[in-house]
Amino acid sequence: MQNNHFRPFIILLALLGTSPLAQAYGTSHHGGTILDCTPPLFFDESPARDAQVGSIRDFSFTASDNTDADTVKVWANNQPLTVAITELRSGRLAVQGSLPETVTQGKVWFKVTGVSKDGCDQLHNWNAYVDQGR
Repeated sequence: MQNNHFRPFIILLALLGTSPLAQAYGTSHHGGTILDCTPPLFFDESPARDAQVGSIRDFSFTASDNTDADTVKVWANNQPLTVAITELRSGRLAVQGSLPETVTQGKVWFKVTGVSKDGCDQLHNWNAYVDQGR
């Protein structure tokens, strides 16, 4: 006699394995399927990572050429900021902005997010410190 206790379980597994949810891939913000992607890079920060400066008002950084400019978002000390983005000849993006007020003590925590043209997202952050002795 054959053991049929496992038959419903095997059928359920077979059905779940063929469902769209079980076979789903990630989806980019453009709507395409992500199989492999390269996240954007953010670099050449000014003020530099962990810099000690006399005050901070303006800042800038560069984004890699695979960054979708429309997805770049910037915060300083958890406040969203408006930035100017210029595409360079290399395809990289020059990003510039200003804080609402000049910071003359403490630190500024910069946070940047963006998505590559092929759908990978990236988070980048750095601190800059204000040293009144400078």
